[in-house]
Amino acid sequence: MTNSFDLIDQPWIPVSVGRESKMVGLRELFVRSAEFDELALPVPPAASGLWRILYAITARITGLDVLRGAQWKKRQEQILDQGRFAPEDVDAYFTKYRDRFNLFDPDRPWMQDPRLSVECPKPSGVNKLAFDRPAGNTQVWFGHHTDKNPVALTPQEAAWYLIAQLYYGASGQCSVRKVAGQKFLNSNAGPLRGTVSYHPLGANLFESLVVGVPPATSGQAEGPDLCPWERDELPDPLGVPWPVSWPCGVLTGRSRHAVLLVPDAAGETVTNAYVTWAWRLPGAAAADPYVVRLQDKKGNWYQRSADYSRALWRDVDALLGGTSAVKRHRPDVMAAAADLELDGRVRAYGFDQDVQKARDSQWYTAKTPPILGWLRERDPETADGVALMAGAAESVGEQLGAVLQQVWLEATNADKNRKSPWARVGQTYYWAKGEAVFWEHAHNGQFTEGSRAFVRLGHEAIDYAIGTNTHLPRIAKAAQLAHRRLAAPSKKGSAT
Repeated sequence: MTNSFDLIDQPWIPVSVGRESKMVGLRELFVRSAEFDELALPVPPAASGLWRILYAITARITGLDVLRGAQWKKRQEQILDQGRFAPEDVDAYFTKYRDRFNLFDPDRPWMQDPRLSVECPKPSGVNKLAFDRPAGNTQVWFGHHTDKNPVALTPQEAAWYLIAQLYYGASGQCSVRKVAGQKFLNSNAGPLRGTVSYHPLGANLFESLVVGVPPATSGQAEGPDLCPWERDELPDPLGVPWPVSWPCGVLTGRSRHAVLLVPDAAGETVTNAYVTWAWRLPGAAAADPYVVRLQDKKGNWYQRSADYSRALWRDVDALLGGTSAVKRHRPDVMAAAADLELDGRVRAYGFDQDVQKARDSQWYTAKTPPILGWLRERDPETADGVALMAGAAESVGEQLGAVLQQVWLEATNADKNRKSPWARVGQTYYWAKGEAVFWEHAHNGQFTEGSRAFVRLGHEAIDYAIGTNTHLPRIAKAAQLAHRRLAAPSKKGSAT
């Protein structure tokens, strides 16, 4: 069959095996998951979305999707004890939905809306699909692509960017879509836009998939729970969005964008794409199980924003769930991981984006050392100690920036609205060196000493930022003043 790409058996998902990687289809990924280390997808927002899709399929083929409470926990432990997915269960699922996993199917292309070719006057362009390409007047990332001479994508790449758009797509202007006489050219932001996502890792991909299936929580819709490819009907763009059911509704059914890939005649490349709005009405609120949520002064919860300048170690305390003065809620999946007593790592995927505008800054991924054994349910002393030390690190870092800003203004008589180069240099030094300080003291259980070490590091950062010009009286005075102020208790409390 021409103009087709079967996601079940065609290789399109990179997985790591030791220091090497290979491409597999969905069937091979599940059947041989115990042989693979983890996903190796080079586009972090696509990897983040793909994990959620794979978790949903995991729930289906293992029967976790129909269980709750103690039965769910018992079944999850049974699956882990088996050490692999049953090949017959994998085959049964993909046989049932075989026609729904064709990337270019004319009637039901996977995770796409075939009606866009009629409802949209013109396509958006393949550059609009790929986040790391400039489209229109946006900035250049990794290559000089132009709308006048776009470079086609392979089906594998197109599948990655399709997933990334569905989870991280921008709000604002998009391609025009006309439905039932009503025409709109704006969309809402994707459910993960501008966030950082955390995923517990087991000893291999099989364990990671099983551990990553989130437990049901209160407030999730009851009734039919279907992934987009499992539904017989296409969504009504002017109707009420699909309910946020568990697990598939939460994991795969919250996109605010509709996408349609346009392949060449042979299905060997993707030459164009439609990217537009999927729903006009707001969907039900849902707490994503892989993000950290913070509480504002009004008591409202919001997802922590991704920040490419913020290292992963600064969020470890939020993942462990230790006692903290900050009002926050760790990812729901971490509590489930604690029950399984695995000593794995955590993988983070972040995409620093403007939530209100179509502006993307940078994506990133990072992985912790083994920390799942420190979760508060298993080791409350370590979880609380890490929270204490991380709080001290943040307090010193914030105070360091304020001190260097103020003494620079006093030493130079600069306008108060100008940013201090000392503060920028000092904080860069402090946070770069802080990672080694954090892990050394966390692994040794020296949390109080670690807190003091961050204070000492703050003083080092002052000397580094102000440099060698302290032979000048006003600079020497500024350095001495900075050290005294950093040693003094801050208004929010002392880290010393």
